[in-house]
Amino acid sequence: MIEIVHPDTKKLDCISPNFIYNRIDLFSDDFILLHRVHSDPDFYIEAQLLGDHALLGAWMMDMKKEELEEISTLIFSEYPPIKYIKFYNTKLDIPTSLNNHFEVNLPKTYEELEERLTPKSKRNMARKQRLLCKELGNPSFTEYQNPDIPDELIEKYFDFKRRTHHISYYLSAKEYIKRYHVTNAYTLAYGQQTVAIVLTCEQCPIAYLENLTYNIEFAAYSPGDISYDFMLRSLVQKGISSIFLGGGNYRYKKRYDSIETTVSDGVIYRSKLIKLRYKCIDFYNRHLLWKIKSLKDCLKK
Repeated sequence: MIEIVHPDTKKLDCISPNFIYNRIDLFSDDFILLHRVHSDPDFYIEAQLLGDHALLGAWMMDMKKEELEEISTLIFSEYPPIKYIKFYNTKLDIPTSLNNHFEVNLPKTYEELEERLTPKSKRNMARKQRLLCKELGNPSFTEYQNPDIPDELIEKYFDFKRRTHHISYYLSAKEYIKRYHVTNAYTLAYGQQTVAIVLTCEQCPIAYLENLTYNIEFAAYSPGDISYDFMLRSLVQKGISSIFLGGGNYRYKKRYDSIETTVSDGVIYRSKLIKLRYKCIDFYNRHLLWKIKSLKDCLKK
């Protein structure tokens, strides 16, 4: 049986996996805490209330379909304005909308972490670092912690992302940090040249790699891989147990004996009629809205 309980520090610390997107209480006051009665170990899960919908903090949680349905029924019963409930990267017993997710369990020392690389990988990384040193100067790896992350650093991150992935965030530096819960920013520089930036969320025992990017001018030297290695070294020194990397097919996520897991995203609707309504709205926004806007622009001409 699932029940809604009053949140306190002891209960919140029982949330597992304990990382930022399961700890909604760390960035929102509009949440509820749910508890599975008579569970061993204690099972707690948060849900963020977002007007007409809710978001479950269920990343990398093992859940049965029946349990997810029970949680949804309870939320719909207690909160009538909620029309649908979303979840992401959940390990369901009956998977839907399959995705992948990577994590790296961190050892006690960097030497142990380094042993997970093949001899060839170590040689290649060392060679590229030597080439960067020769071309630009000595390396420096600098860490900043929120609220002392310079706006200029995030602006440089935006610039790198525009040039490598054609991404524009349309956010200020502070807005980005707040929206994506960034606590730490790392810069890798050689001489006076910044070659890579790594952003992380380190509020919890399990860290999260928010994003990393690199200066495309030096892509041949794999600065993203080098900065990722430096960042992991820093986490090991801090005693962080593991880091979640999210999904995708990036090469660096497959290194250091990372664990790839099949996960599911999904939406649970209050009723079939509500589901149809939101599906229609989604179809309109995705496929028709831009055509209507284009047609209006043409008619104005």
